[in-house]
Amino acid sequence: MIMKKKICNNCGKIIGSNETCPCKQNRNRNQYQRKYYQKNKEYLKPLSTARWKKLRSLIIHRDKGCCQRCLIKYSIVNSSELQVHHIKPRIDYPELMFEESNLITLCKTCNLQLGTSGELDFKPNINLENHDYDFKL
Repeated sequence: MIMKKKICNNCGKIIGSNETCPCKQNRNRNQYQRKYYQKNKEYLKPLSTARWKKLRSLIIHRDKGCCQRCLIKYSIVNSSELQVHHIKPRIDYPELMFEESNLITLCKTCNLQLGTSGELDFKPNINLENHDYDFKL
């Protein structure tokens, strides 16, 4: 049986007639991301500052470069796709955005599972208190 093929108008790749070209899927994803950023620009803005990037690195270092929830709840050392989670959500507590005691390192999966509940479902065994770093954030 002969399969019909077509050429993608965007990148020129030959694909099946009933397939969607990967370049179009990427383009759609990029459009979604741009639209999401434009819609939430003010909410996302602090996450692109040098101050946040520096603090994020410090929190990951403080937490020994692994997801604290995976470590405590499941006894797994997970150091992939690390994110810094705001225990009390930024949307409700913007004043705690840069507060070390409100931040903990989680993997992407755990961060999504905890969401913006404002609570942890485990007891951290690290000191979440603010540290006195030698430089300004």
